[in-house]
Amino acid sequence: MPSDNLTPTEGALLIVLLAEARSVSNKELKDRFGLTLTGKSREKLNSLGYVHSEKDGNAFVHRLDDAGWARCREPLSFAKVRPLALGAALTLLMTAVQRDLERTGRSLAMMFDPDAPVDGPAPSDLLEQIRLAYKQFAAEPGAWVNIADIREALGSVGRDDLDAALLELEQQRDVNIVPQANEKALSERTRRTAVSIGRQQKHFLAIGV
Repeated sequence: MPSDNLTPTEGALLIVLLAEARSVSNKELKDRFGLTLTGKSREKLNSLGYVHSEKDGNAFVHRLDDAGWARCREPLSFAKVRPLALGAALTLLMTAVQRDLERTGRSLAMMFDPDAPVDGPAPSDLLEQIRLAYKQFAAEPGAWVNIADIREALGSVGRDDLDAALLELEQQRDVNIVPQANEKALSERTRRTAVSIGRQQKHFLAIGV
């Protein structure tokens, strides 16, 4: 269990940014979800690496950062969150679940039942090849590695096959695949080799999280 002492409202903000998967302004947060990210909470989430905030004109916009994607895989407490904020977070989260079901053709039972079978699994040796390729580039377990490096290391594997394997690998507990938080920093190589997961382009892989 992380010891970052997130408040319920800060947890709800992470879920909103997770489901939106894009930069969101304080004005939109307030108008749509009854939330704002300012002052100490913004500084806290920025310093933890959970949220990337930057000025757009005179206002801040916020996007889930790399550590934030990993944090959302851990338990979050909403016991005392305001009803409007909780409702917004749950609504967006279920919308994202529905997008995933439509994209993959899975049912709710397949998503939430831990014993449900997975159709069309990637070959286990390909998953192992990705793990071995990751170790070539990662300075330590859990370090971020550009998916472009993985593709180049496994150049004989077709793009569709590698994408399917990355999608399956992401379901494993020690794996996280995230987008570049600052889109302006994307190189053409990184952009071109991204993997599409949940209708979002993701660029970096971490194993051993």
